[in-house]
Formats: sequence, structure tokens, C-alpha cells
Amino acid sequence: MMAAILEERARLPDYREVNQRLCEVLAVKSGEKLLEVGSGSGVLCRLLAPFINPNGCIVGLDISPEMTFEAQKYASFEGVNGKIQFETAMAEALPHSSACFDCSFAARLMLHVSEPEQVIREMVRVVKPGGRVLVMDWDFDTITVDHPNREQTRRLLQWRSDHHGGNNWSGRQLWRQMQAAGLQNMSIHPWVTIAHREADGLTQTLWRAAQVACEGGAISNDEQEAWVKEIKDRIQAQSFFASIVYFIVKGFVVSK
Repeated sequence: MMAAILEERARLPDYREVNQRLCEVLAVKSGEKLLEVGSGSGVLCRLLAPFINPNGCIVGLDISPEMTFEAQKYASFEGVNGKIQFETAMAEALPHSSACFDCSFAARLMLHVSEPEQVIREMVRVVKPGGRVLVMDWDFDTITVDHPNREQTRRLLQWRSDHHGGNNWSGRQLWRQMQAAGLQNMSIHPWVTIAHREADGLTQTLWRAAQVACEGGAISNDEQEAWVKEIKDRIQAQSFFASIVYFIVKGFVVSK
């Protein structure tokens, strides 16, 4: 079920754009060995597979055996399973020897783990000197929504940020966490995702935010319905705007 949800999200326009940007910043070289930590259904692994020649490979790691199984099925269906292998393990204790990958990366993971610093240390450990580590998360409090009810918009978005979906300030914390892991020559690549349509992932995130804020008592049922209706009306009028910032942080491993 969760794998199907991840696959559906990956097809949404704004998700496709930010995933493509991550791949550009990753800058895969021919023959490299890559590790994705928290690979989910394998969307990014499959997206990167065309850049991997026979001398390279991608390893996708996830904590869920069911997710690993589904990722293998999706890769086989797309005919790229020969370039990707999926495994089940904890991100906090990677089952790989030190300095065995050219690159490790994680997208939308750190906001969901209790010890992101430990995960990043492990990602650094398994990368060769001169290799790179990349992480990406959004920062939920960077959301902008063009909505006439400012007070209600602030109230429901703050409730969603503080009480639902993990550490929603993860994006702003990645730079410090990567620095603490000893990475050098770091760079940060903000990516602004824009929503105008119902089909955009951010639009659906906003509707879900209103729902959970209502369930949590931050807004009433009537307020939820009115808030969502305003967004739908603006989408219909082709005048809706919302945005959120993803932060992609990349650093290089020094000699060990």
C-alpha cells in the first residue's frame, strides 16, 4: 500500500521536478557505486539507473522488508533490476564496510528518523575519500499559500508542522548536521516547488494539512471546508499559488 502511494506521488509534476533536480546535483559519474538510504519503492534508484554502466551499481536500502520487495518488483518491471539491488537494514547501522561507495544519498528521510546525525555519520562512513554525500528534505515552515484567511492559514499550517509528519524543520537543519559529520566543500541547493493545480503534490499536502489540523482540534470542520473550498475555487479560476522549499545539501568526504 505505502509503495503504491510513493509511486503515485513520484508521478506528480512537482515531485518529478525536485527529484530531477536532486539527480542533477548528485552528478553521477560512469561506473560509480551508489547507495540510497531510505530508498522506499525505488523511485530515485530507477531514475538514476540509466546513468550506471556495467561497472557501476546502485544499492537501495530501506528498513521495511515489504518496501524492499515492492522496490524489486518495480525495478524488474522497468527492466533495470540488473543495475539495482535492494536490501533491508537500518539506516543508523548500515550493513556495509567503510569506504565502499562513491556516493551515498537520502531524500525525504531525515525528517522521519529519530537520530539523523547518526544516519549521516553512517552515510559518511561507507563513502570513499573524495566521494560525496547528499541529503534532501523540505522545510514545512517555508510554505507560502495565497489564501485570504491569513490567521486560519497560519494556525492550521503551524499545527501540521508541529504535530504531524515527523521533524518538519529538517530542511533547515541539514547543513549543520552535515557539517557535524565532517563533510567538506559543502554546497546547498534550495529548490522551490510551486503548486498551481489540483494535480500538484503540494496542493494535496495542503488539503491533508487542513484535515489533520481539523482532526487535532486546531480548526473546526466548517473552517476546514471553507479553507479547502477557497483553494479549489482559485484552482478553478487558475489563480492559485503555493510554494515550499526543499534543501539539497551536498558535501565531500575527506581522507580517512
